[in-house]
Amino acid sequence: MAVKDIRVLKPAPNEFLLDAIRADGSNEYQLRIPEATKAGVQATQKALQSWRPSMNEFQDALVNRIGLQLIKNSSWTNPYAEFKVGQLTGGDTIEEINIGLVMAKAYDTDREEMEKALFGTHRSEVQSNFHKVNRRDVYEITINNMLLNNAFDTPMGLSNFTTKLMESVSTSDAWDEFLIMCQLFPEYESNGGYFKVKIPEVSDIESDEAAAKGALRRLRETADNLTFISRRYNAAKMPIHAKREELIIFCTPAFNAAVDVEALAGAFNVDKAKMHGRIIVIPEEQFAIEGCEAVMTTKEFFVVADQVFETASQYNPRALQNNYFLHHHQVISSSRFVPAVMFTTKTGDAIPKLITPVTSVSAITVENREGTVPATVERGEIYSLYATAVTTPAGGVNDGVRWTVAGATSPRTYVTTSGVLHVGGDEGAATLTVTATATWLDPAGLMKNGATSTKVLTVSGLAVPVWPLNGSVSETVTGITVEGVAVSPAFAAGTYAYTVIVPGGTTTLDEITVTGPDEGDVVITLNAANDVFTVSAPSAPGDPVYTVTVN
Repeated sequence: MAVKDIRVLKPAPNEFLLDAIRADGSNEYQLRIPEATKAGVQATQKALQSWRPSMNEFQDALVNRIGLQLIKNSSWTNPYAEFKVGQLTGGDTIEEINIGLVMAKAYDTDREEMEKALFGTHRSEVQSNFHKVNRRDVYEITINNMLLNNAFDTPMGLSNFTTKLMESVSTSDAWDEFLIMCQLFPEYESNGGYFKVKIPEVSDIESDEAAAKGALRRLRETADNLTFISRRYNAAKMPIHAKREELIIFCTPAFNAAVDVEALAGAFNVDKAKMHGRIIVIPEEQFAIEGCEAVMTTKEFFVVADQVFETASQYNPRALQNNYFLHHHQVISSSRFVPAVMFTTKTGDAIPKLITPVTSVSAITVENREGTVPATVERGEIYSLYATAVTTPAGGVNDGVRWTVAGATSPRTYVTTSGVLHVGGDEGAATLTVTATATWLDPAGLMKNGATSTKVLTVSGLAVPVWPLNGSVSETVTGITVEGVAVSPAFAAGTYAYTVIVPGGTTTLDEITVTGPDEGDVVITLNAANDVFTVSAPSAPGDPVYTVTVN
């Protein structure tokens, strides 16, 4: 790639150019060619004509060293050259990668993380674009020895001759590069890449101040929207954003003039009225998009890199001339991962309102520590509950639920906000009912319940006694258990007799043990089948809690 920062090189006298080339020449060139400032230009010219290799070296230096510097300061340059990304040093392809967002998950120290979470693959949303070299141009010029000899006759002849000769090559190359980069705008549109915003036809000479202010308002609104992450404004539909200072507005001269004259010239607070982003003008005929007034994007819209930018030469002895070839190979493409918004007089793209009400809650699933679905929930264990709110249409963001558990007799039975059910070791209920509820805020800001989903869970497993076992009294009875199975009906305050159903078979009186403050006054009566017995006790202050077990 050609060096961008070149010192200004003004046309110089012939002898200065000749000596500058001699100073950088080979040893043989310096030995054969005298210094022009000492021997004179004519002597140097005569020495060059007498030895063809020296003349070839002189012409190559004149074109490649002096000519390129002269044309950089005098010829037309591509105004979009600043958007080039540099030199493509290896291969012929640029890979452009964009990585999406990572979905957050609720953190809960009680939720079991299985092998899937620890050693599984957590894939991210990734897209790639490949931009290949698609421009390979060559520009040919010829330097005739007779014309070059004539340039020695005027004091500034060599500078002027070289400048005019090379200026056409450089201008042609820069203009072609500019045209191809401009063509990216309609090509982007033909592939449906832009997000479109409808504005008045500001570029019309008959447009008024209201139209210009309306367009300016849309531009400022869009610039503010682009500062937030969205999938809406880029062709790849990836989550991207752009800072205000990064935005560039490509617009036609007519649009730029209308906004300046109609909207900004009479504005009292210009800072409040001016557009967000740097303005770059593009000829209307190069936009070549019907109805397009402006495009808002960033400099990353262009993916332009030089692969080859060099000259080669060949001497033609038949015509006594040198042919020079300027080769320019490039990647000229556009990115799908940057915001690109077109302001058009045609129909714009609608921004849908994200209204996704919850219509139901999915069925509740239960998993144990091993990640399998249990038939029952055991006392002293924890379980993961899963359910989501179902929205219409699908894809809404309000899929969270609130968890509750009902029917528990133990304060150690509860469910966390993330859906982890803890079953108390002393839980006396035969069943637990878990509920997932979708909640919403009404216009008054009050939390209201929406759709729900419930699941009844059977409690099983041995009870875990709570220490101390004896001497504990309470104003309300928390329940009586037989081998960890809750007594039905539960023993309540003021009840002195209750029935216990023996789980799984018959028993005898000597297999029954009752512990509690009044255990000496407890009367146990079995039925004939020995599968139901009655425990009765005299009234006692505080209605003590009993534990009934089968030995």
